[in-house]
Amino acid sequence: MFSKEVFGQRIMEQRKKYGETQKELAQLLGLGTTQITGVEHGRNSTTAERISMICEHYRISADYLLGLTDDPTPKWAEVQTEDEPVRIILASQSPRRRELLHRIGIQNFEVRPAQGEETAPPGLAPGELVERLSRQKAAEIAAYAPEALVIAADTVVEAEGKILGKPHSEAQAAEMLALLSGNTHRVYTGLTVCQGEKSVTQHEITAVRFRPLSKAEITAYIATGEPMDKAGAYGVQGLGAALVERIEGDYFNVVGLPLCRLAGILAQFGVDPLKQ
Repeated sequence: MFSKEVFGQRIMEQRKKYGETQKELAQLLGLGTTQITGVEHGRNSTTAERISMICEHYRISADYLLGLTDDPTPKWAEVQTEDEPVRIILASQSPRRRELLHRIGIQNFEVRPAQGEETAPPGLAPGELVERLSRQKAAEIAAYAPEALVIAADTVVEAEGKILGKPHSEAQAAEMLALLSGNTHRVYTGLTVCQGEKSVTQHEITAVRFRPLSKAEITAYIATGEPMDKAGAYGVQGLGAALVERIEGDYFNVVGLPLCRLAGILAQFGVDPLKQ
């Protein structure tokens, strides 16, 4: 028999299991946070369409969610065969990385950004840093979905011995762009792919040279808003292309995901992007 209390409790359990906030679940379902609170505390139910969305999102059966069974396994999982595509999860919220996966033929994958705090000891070389951070992201998501193939990446810019991540303010973005102006910097992306007990981590390096920029150009570029969510405060795939004089190495690495290296790693897991 359907119980709003059991329904809400099981939604809350799944949300916490995957490290999601009420706000994130509300956005997925097109609801307000207070509505999700009401559902989780057994005061409200929701539509069949939203129940289906929850089941697909958490990969559980509707009968389990509705309290009709204690087995969360969806019916499709009970008849899954070896010929079915592997479950792939991208541990990143970057729209650019999603687009790049599509570019190499990987169309069917889930997006589940890592939420944990990124930590690393001081003094790591850029390559070691991005590898470590990508492993942390992959491990966090793999803990919730050990059967899935998890792809995680982390990108930083290194210029004159300084590590540049995403700017926290417009003033910091201006400092970064002034440092890059007229100079060559290096973009490092760490890649980790893991599934079960197997994990492979590598990194890619690309050299990028900026043309000299005036203060007015830097101010105008920052005013577009593009620099604020990108390592090094620029996006080579967007308006930032006008700042770049030369690139030596993998262009896609500068965007955020070195595709050739990724394809090579995926092959070690028996995944051919062209057949996804």
